[in-house]
Amino acid sequence: MDLSKQTQRAAEIHTRYLLPGKATCIDCHKGIAHELPNMQGVEPGWKLPPELEGEKLPSASAIDELKRVMDKVHRAALAN
Repeated sequence: MDLSKQTQRAAEIHTRYLLPGKATCIDCHKGIAHELPNMQGVEPGWKLPPELEGEKLPSASAIDELKRVMDKVHRAALAN
């Protein structure tokens, strides 16, 4: 990357964040600086595999698990 060929603003930002390692190119330019590939006809990776359809999947995070446990505790307290 040649800072002398960039606008003053771009060169200043790259000097401030990229050179000292505070950010990477991807942090600022993800999906912007380069064209995304043509994904027509490619199955998305987020689809649920057929063998797992209908199954309850595990919580996405510890926060979800904490909410589930707290709901259970609150229901038990209300029942008493």
